[in-house]
Amino acid sequence: MTGKAVVTFKRLRGQFGVPYSRTHLARLEDCGKFPSSFKLSDHRNSPIVWWEDEIIDWLEKRAMASTDSS
Repeated sequence: MTGKAVVTFKRLRGQFGVPYSRTHLARLEDCGKFPSSFKLSDHRNSPIVWWEDEIIDWLEKRAMASTDSS
């Protein structure tokens, strides 16, 4: 076990405050502007998740970019 945590879509919106829809997140992922998601299993109802550390890194980069442009 690596000790890494995953983030569900619900937690992404609630805890991390990312207001984007699932569709918009998929578009950002396709462009390489958001961390890649993955399914926990092959089952069609398996939740899509992201690595927590990648989400935190993305948020920190966005915060740095917004303070640099101010």
